[in-house]
Amino acid sequence: MSTPDVAALTTALAETAVQEKSTGPLKLPVSAPTASSKPKEHEPLTEEQQKKYDLLLEQIKALTEVPSTKDKAGPLTDSEKQWLSRECLLRYLRATKWQEKDAEKRIVKTLTWRREYGVETIPLENPSLENETGKQIILGYDKEGRVCHYLNPGRQNTQASPRQVQHLVYMLERVIDIMPAGVETLSLMIDFKPSKTRASTHPSIGMAREVLDILQNHYPERLGRALIINGMFSSVTF
Repeated sequence: MSTPDVAALTTALAETAVQEKSTGPLKLPVSAPTASSKPKEHEPLTEEQQKKYDLLLEQIKALTEVPSTKDKAGPLTDSEKQWLSRECLLRYLRATKWQEKDAEKRIVKTLTWRREYGVETIPLENPSLENETGKQIILGYDKEGRVCHYLNPGRQNTQASPRQVQHLVYMLERVIDIMPAGVETLSLMIDFKPSKTRASTHPSIGMAREVLDILQNHYPERLGRALIINGMFSSVTF
């Protein structure tokens, strides 16, 4: 990728680093969206889509237990009920092309995965150790109010392990935590600049598949923009 292309992509991600002239430029990380940031709005639901949503909502209201084969089954917790928001249900409906039965199955699978994986109970020392070199950083917000999640694999500081995947999940959850009202997607930037100290920082095929499975099945409709620099550009959706 040429230098002008890299500059253009970097500028596109960091558009919120330019504020109104009256207040001057912002410094990274951007702590909040600028006043000019405008979240992209979804089109109003059609009559048919509203019916699909209503059907899914009734199915979810009837859900009282989270299934598990790892001794994690039990009643829905308060935090799990909060996770089952209108926006959440609509994301799964869009991901399943408005098939409410499929959306329900995927939602239940995600609830099971979140509980069995321990999404809400990840020990803080694990992501803390993984991120000592800043290989994942939250930069701020773009012009549509999306949180900018920056990945720099060249700063890898640990050997491949499940803890690296756990680190990504932890960071995704923090990105979601600080999404402004009306924003459901994130801006992702991956810098594939080679490491100066390690021969290879690429994940194994098995780990890559695990990450892809998690993103596609348990974080659907969350990617708003993906930018890749210092490497081949590819379109990524989840």
